[in-house]
Parts: sequence; structure tokens; C-alpha cells
Amino acid sequence: MKCKALVAVGVAASLAGAASADFVDFTGQVTDLGGGVTAIDMFANFGSADNVFLNIFNSDVDNGGAGFQHDDFTTLSGGNGSWLPSQSADVAGLNSLFDSYVNAGYASIGASNSTSLDPNFLDNGDGLGPFLPATGGWFNGNPDNVISGSSVLIGHFVMANENVADFVFAGSIGWKASSETTQVEFGSSSWSVPAPGALALLGLGGLATRRRRTR
Repeated sequence: MKCKALVAVGVAASLAGAASADFVDFTGQVTDLGGGVTAIDMFANFGSADNVFLNIFNSDVDNGGAGFQHDDFTTLSGGNGSWLPSQSADVAGLNSLFDSYVNAGYASIGASNSTSLDPNFLDNGDGLGPFLPATGGWFNGNPDNVISGSSVLIGHFVMANENVADFVFAGSIGWKASSETTQVEFGSSSWSVPAPGALALLGLGGLATRRRRTR
């Protein structure tokens, strides 16, 4: 059984003018996957479903230095795991629920997901391994596929239950008011997991309990 809650505890500080402040904030959805493992899905929230997501940059994503779990094509051959969702899939030997990856708002994973990593990300670990490099970013690598909506998935982060309380997501975001404009707007926000008492009020009191799941 999964335990989920969408918790919006964070501070949004738009870098754009008030007249175009359509980016609202980042929020996280915490899910107990069982077996001592938890996933946090991060979302970028906008004031209008017409807003177009472009990229995340200057990110700072951490869980107390513990690192994140991967379960993708690179790990099948003993690799360190990729942060690209194009490397994640639900095939024999792999379970995307247990794989960490960044995302540019795509609804599906695998080869059809055109999320790309920026140079700050690639120059610090080649986009592989348990940690996201400081100031790393990612973007929609297929501009012809417009990513818009009031809530856009920007990452799936998997970790041991004991590291959930230390999870912090901060970064800046680029977006457009609509697909009809060429003007790019920028904003920033941060989000962290609420204190244990707040989690209990949200029905996540058993977040750290062990549940068995067949992978």
C-alpha cells in the first residue's frame, strides 16, 4: 500500500515582475513505496494552465548527503544510474517507481521523454550517480513538444525512509506565459519536507514504517 500526500510547505520568490508572476511555487508529493524506501515527486506550479515550462537551473537538491537511488538501464550493467528519464523504464529487472530522475514535465518515461541535462549538470558527474550536482539544471530538449499546465512534474527522487526528513529542493525556473509568446520569465522557490508532526497530521505518520512490496 502506498501512502501519499501533496504538501505545499515552501517559499516562492519570483524573480519576474509582479505583473507576470505566473510561477507560484514548488511542491512535493511524498509516497511510501514500502521496504524502507520513499519517493518524492516534485512539481512546479503555475497560476495558469497556459504557462509553458522551459527549464530548471541553479538547482540545489539534497537529502542530508545520503544520495538517491537509481533503477534504470545503466544499473542493469552495474552502472551508477542516470538522471535522465529516458533511461528509466518498466521492463524486466527494472521498476521506475524505484528510480530517481529529473523531468521536464513529460507524462511518460523512457525513450519518448526528451528531458535534457544542462552543462552545469553534465560537467559534474556526467549526469550519473546518486547525487545531483550543485547548480545543475535540466530542460525540455524538444521545444516542438510544448509542456504546459498548472502543475508540471519536474523530478522523481527515491531514497531510504530515514533520509526523507532531510530532503530539500531549491532552484530557479524558466517559463513562458503561453506558447504564443517568445518572452521568457524567471522565478525561484524552495521546498522541504514538513516536520514529523505536520506529516502525521497529513496522514503520513507511518512514513518510516516498513512495508513489504514485491518489485
